Amino acid sequence: MACQFYDKIAGAWIAAERYTADGLFLLTPEQVQRCPQLEAALRHCAEQRLYCHHDEITLRLPVALLEEDAQFGTVARMAHLTLHHTPRSLAILGEEMLLQPLQQDWLGELRQSAMGEVLQRVLLNVIYSHERVARVLVERLQVLRMALKTSMGNVELRQIVVLNRDLGELVIALRETGLILRDALRATPGESPVYPLLDVALREQRRIEEGVNLIHERYLAVTNAYNGIVQNNAHTVMKVMTVWLALLMMPIAFIMPWHMMTPLPLEHWHYLWFGLLAYVFGVTWLFAHWARKHGFFSM
Repeated sequence: MACQFYDKIAGAWIAAERYTADGLFLLTPEQVQRCPQLEAALRHCAEQRLYCHHDEITLRLPVALLEEDAQFGTVARMAHLTLHHTPRSLAILGEEMLLQPLQQDWLGELRQSAMGEVLQRVLLNVIYSHERVARVLVERLQVLRMALKTSMGNVELRQIVVLNRDLGELVIALRETGLILRDALRATPGESPVYPLLDVALREQRRIEEGVNLIHERYLAVTNAYNGIVQNNAHTVMKVMTVWLALLMMPIAFIMPWHMMTPLPLEHWHYLWFGLLAYVFGVTWLFAHWARKHGFFSM
């Protein structure tokens, strides 16, 4: 992806050779080396997450993404989006997979939009990314919770633990975003046109953080409660195996004495063998019926 510049006259994105500090630009980390105007500000921002110099503001904010893991399925991943704002320009620096949906969904119609409005759109997109990812994780958690009730292994539990960890990382990233926005708000003069934009973004961040944090605490408590389900399922497996072992051992236990060199009652009876078989299978059937009635075969 080449450096993208939004041409307001044409109303479209065009390729640009470099950042010119006038207009809206989308850049990848590889293209920053060709932009000496951005390199110094981004160097400070990489260390502090926030850099303010006169009318320039540089923010490095965490963004939540979804990705497919071979072992755990859909999981969350944290990336970073860097914003360099001046009164005349806005440079957005990030991975290509971050810039493309941002360009298509949030920065589609910008012909009449001011640079401050564009900054607000990007800030809200960063904040809402955590909410979107949290919703997907919650849907997966609900499915895994239902599957965990009848699970004989701990695959679902491992996935639930990973998703709970991802929800915790979302909460941490949202808090980090709130701290960065709060510091940026303090460093911005009250008469600056950027001040109300940062204030709105900070209020929205607090609202999203409260919701995601509540979801995380709830599902963390539920996961701790569901840990016993896997243990109960493991006990059920051993219980069923024990019952089947007892059923298989019953014929042997009853027939074995008649194979010993020991005088036994009715050993010369003509129908002893048939009576013994009927007795063994009858007792086995009664034991199996009793075990099924008491739920020993319920998995």
